[in-house]
Amino acid sequence: KTSTILNTVLSLNAMNFEKYPWLAEISSPEAVAAIDKAQQSYQQTGAAIFPNFLTPIGLKACIQDAQAQESTAFTTDDFHTAYLRPINENTDPLSVENLEMRTQVASIAYDELPTNSVLGSVYEHPTLRKLVSKIVGKETIYLSDDSLGCCSINVFRPGYHHSFHFDESEFSTTLMLQESETPGTGLFQYTKPLRDTPDDLALSSVAHAINTYATDAVAKSLLEASVKETNNKNDKSNSSSTTIPSLHTLDFVPGTLSIFAGSKSLHRVTKVEGKVSRLVAVFTFASQPGFQNTPAIQKMFWGRSSSVPRGKKLEE
Repeated sequence: KTSTILNTVLSLNAMNFEKYPWLAEISSPEAVAAIDKAQQSYQQTGAAIFPNFLTPIGLKACIQDAQAQESTAFTTDDFHTAYLRPINENTDPLSVENLEMRTQVASIAYDELPTNSVLGSVYEHPTLRKLVSKIVGKETIYLSDDSLGCCSINVFRPGYHHSFHFDESEFSTTLMLQESETPGTGLFQYTKPLRDTPDDLALSSVAHAINTYATDAVAKSLLEASVKETNNKNDKSNSSSTTIPSLHTLDFVPGTLSIFAGSKSLHRVTKVEGKVSRLVAVFTFASQPGFQNTPAIQKMFWGRSSSVPRGKKLEE
């Protein structure tokens, strides 16, 4: 009970109720109007943002907690396809479906943050869940029970980047804590929603986007091969008329909350330059209670696995 009261106090100091007074009454007419506007943005562009969602005091506390663990954050340095799936051996090897791109990102696990951290208190605040659920069109969402990945912090050290991909989860909720110090680097860039379901690979649109915007070496025959594959797959895009998807850069300044349709919009984080890491908190919500990442996913992002439920340490 004491920890619950403390978390409430911490989150009230961290969430910017002065800028967003309607957060105090999420069903008020003011809240309904603001949420409707955000929901339209989410559905049409793939993203809804709330600048200065954190107070300056709250932001500073979150950054301090992140910087304390930044140097020891586990790094993932691997190659993946845009779909985060294994190579499809039944498809042309030059198809965009099988194109592997490099990603380098470190992550601070939830159990590495201080007990009763400000970031954890914001994650656990019921108002945040209500806000996110309304924007993504879910009646109810739940906190993750994953003691590593429920509330983690992505660390993009200088030279790190995340190549184009779709998320496995339907939506993602993130808080920008610290930008890259070099302007024009460490940018979060995304297309409008290109598909409705994970089964729709949107091959032609994805190939056009990667060939146009990717800065790493991409096979010259990629576009031709992927468009050819499109004719043999259930793709809502018309390969003969598909245009190059526009690439948008999220106005993601420190303290900004973002709700993003990551499973529908192709997106990336460009390479960070300078001497300062890009720090982004990632909140994981689930459609059912008790969700935990698989041990394989935990080992991929944090170098270890844990079945201990979130919050058990607090209870003890």
